[in-house]
Amino acid sequence: MVQISVYCLNNRTTISRIFSGFSELFHPVRVCQESFTPFTLNQNLLYMFTTSNIRIISAAMLICTLAGAPAFSQLILPQPSPKASVMQVVGVTELSVTYSSPAVKGRVVWGDLVPYDEVWRTGANSATEISFSTAVQIAGNQVKAGKYALFTIPGRDNWTIILNSNEGQWGSTNYKKELDVVRFTVRPSMSERMQERLNFAVELTGEDRAEVVLRWEKMRVSFGVTTDLKMLAMDNINLYFHNAKADWYSHHNAASYLLTNGGSAAEALRFAARSVELNPEHFMPHFTKARALAATGNINDALASARQAIAVGEAKTSDWFEMTRPEIEASIKGWVIPGGGVKKK
Repeated sequence: MVQISVYCLNNRTTISRIFSGFSELFHPVRVCQESFTPFTLNQNLLYMFTTSNIRIISAAMLICTLAGAPAFSQLILPQPSPKASVMQVVGVTELSVTYSSPAVKGRVVWGDLVPYDEVWRTGANSATEISFSTAVQIAGNQVKAGKYALFTIPGRDNWTIILNSNEGQWGSTNYKKELDVVRFTVRPSMSERMQERLNFAVELTGEDRAEVVLRWEKMRVSFGVTTDLKMLAMDNINLYFHNAKADWYSHHNAASYLLTNGGSAAEALRFAARSVELNPEHFMPHFTKARALAATGNINDALASARQAIAVGEAKTSDWFEMTRPEIEASIKGWVIPGGGVKKK
């Protein structure tokens, strides 16, 4: 016999009605007589678990649930190594680490609980997972966007950091070196501060880079992750304007980003000019165009555009204009030579 437990909470009448419509299929079914009593299916009925019949069974079970039967649930209790995660945006890249966090609990961790010179899952339970939403560079290696198992080999003097393509595996028993994507060594450091539970952090060290830091007991191990921020930002700009019907503000933002971060002045001017076309009655597109013209060396037109920004802003004043006006006036002053001439780039 194949025994299936159904917790029907005294819904005998409901279940009987459901199964009465499938009398030939469910003939041997004995409906539960009381709460938490199992019913059985004859071994000969294993044939019914085809795709179509599974749909019927699933529908029947759903109706039971809707009729008042409690849903199956999982008993949730405190775990010795609770799951944890950290996510940090680095430039435009999402960097995440998902792990289980064991505790020291008075034990000797390094060289005992975690042996030296053996592959470690870098946590507990499933191997720690690290993911990147875009391509990144780690220890001089290009790493594609995706999820990776983060293994380590702790040593007395050096640690080996491993990104392995077999993410999602339990522990390290199925670790295969041939699936390594990146493998490099780092030097750990010791701290006076005790870290009871294993902890990961992602600490920004620049607009385009971060440090992944592991702390446990008194050990600190870290490695750097770098992104090609200029290329990624330009890719995002191109993709956005290719797929979206962008407004003046998006064009202004694209131009301003390029001007502020050393991008192409010609591209910035193209976006700024389009921003003016889309909203000539706002001061900001004119000022952004002025900055782009100055960046391309066209100071005369930059002055004209900046003065137009002031004229438009005075005609339709706002807090934004009043806050930006000193910057516009300082730009004009910086582009003009005393006596009326203009500075060359």
